[in-house]
Amino acid sequence: MKLAKFSPRAGLLIGLGFTPVALLLALFSAGSGHGDYMLARLLYPIPMLVTLLTNNTITGLSVWLAVVQFPAYGVFAAPGGRVRWLSLGILHAVAIAAAFSGLLGYF
Repeated sequence: MKLAKFSPRAGLLIGLGFTPVALLLALFSAGSGHGDYMLARLLYPIPMLVTLLTNNTITGLSVWLAVVQFPAYGVFAAPGGRVRWLSLGILHAVAIAAAFSGLLGYF
């Protein structure tokens, strides 16, 4: 199966469309600070791992990274075909593994 190549602009728009839904799901799983953060760690592992640098707190940096994550994924991967999608998937999977490895024990 051949993956279609999209322009970076199309990737950006697709990422922008996915972002509000993903942010709401992540916020829902956070449960006003009393949730399990499972969807936040699954959808946004890199911004969650950044909390290791910010005294175990979700700061503006993590929020900014979460907002730009999926549009950036789209801009990066859309024009590159299979290799870029695969590398992005591996990066995200490794970050998910790290986010669920126990490093984020407070979330």
